[in-house]
Amino acid sequence: MNLDAVGNHIEAVVYCAHCMDSTRGKTAHGLIRFTERFDVKVVVDPVYAGQDAGMFLDGVANGIPIVASLEEALSKLSPSAQRPAFVVGLATDGGVLPSHARSAVLQAISHGLDIYSGLHVFLSEDDEMAALAAKNGVDLFDVRIPPHRSTLHFYEGKVDEVQAVRVLVLGTDSASGKRTTAWMLRNALLQAGYKAEMIGTGQTAWMQGARFSIRLDSLVNDFVAGEIEHVVRKAWKEAAPDVVVVEGQGALLHPAYPGGLELVASVKPDVLILQDVPARKTFDGFEHLPMPPMSRQLQALELLSNRKVAAITINPKGLTREQVTQIASSFEADFKIPAVDVMHEGCARLISIVESHLRTRLPIDSSAR
Repeated sequence: MNLDAVGNHIEAVVYCAHCMDSTRGKTAHGLIRFTERFDVKVVVDPVYAGQDAGMFLDGVANGIPIVASLEEALSKLSPSAQRPAFVVGLATDGGVLPSHARSAVLQAISHGLDIYSGLHVFLSEDDEMAALAAKNGVDLFDVRIPPHRSTLHFYEGKVDEVQAVRVLVLGTDSASGKRTTAWMLRNALLQAGYKAEMIGTGQTAWMQGARFSIRLDSLVNDFVAGEIEHVVRKAWKEAAPDVVVVEGQGALLHPAYPGGLELVASVKPDVLILQDVPARKTFDGFEHLPMPPMSRQLQALELLSNRKVAAITINPKGLTREQVTQIASSFEADFKIPAVDVMHEGCARLISIVESHLRTRLPIDSSAR
């Protein structure tokens, strides 16, 4: 199905069974926190049914209930909802569809819900699902289906034409919160009066409504750099933002998800931000692989980008506020750059860094914020 034709504010059930407490639920987590694409009414996870999804994730209630079953979830949709959605909120290793999720998808199709999935397994190529969808008049949207090669772009070396400040948020690990930080910075820039665009590079950012986005890990390798450059230039040409905030993928030193190199080379960021999860001592999904020290992470990025990392942002998961404060202070003392917990502190210090690189206009008086 044509993803460009999909609108916004679609009432949705998000399926995250047995994954709300792990990084495998990160697509659902993103949609619970923020989305312009969907109006999330309910989350399905029988393990944590009865809780508020926002309270579960971040300690702040947002009115999105977690329920045990699709039947219960359907009662949370508006009777007048037009083409409600069932979103597969899982991000499994290898992008596979677990058996319990397959059963839930078939059930949702039978109830007339359009299906959105960001997995590598394409539901529209499943004969049983496709036949059932046709019978019930619903659409199957596979967000990760790669574009036809005839539509892809090869790298041209023209990203410097983009006069917007180019901010790139990378991570020390996969599932580190890069996308959440990128959205928070984009939204804070908008609130501060700047024109800002989020450049999505994964399936979840598209589901959250990123106007300019690609699904980097579904692209043919020869076109990855070109597609990154193209989407940044497209955002500049069509929206004329003051700032573009580019979501990172994977992690430079993660052996299974080695994201970062193409983004650094193609975006040529003015501001490079590194997201860390200090409580995580091994790479996500690989408990036998220790996390490299922050000094090595910074050195690798700075060598490749020929630019000093401007700030470290901290994912506070698994830490007390006191521990976060102590870690931030240690980072700042060791590396002489800001260390920011945007979930609790906000983005003011990051915006100050961005303002020092503005090419489109003078910084806005901070007293007016």
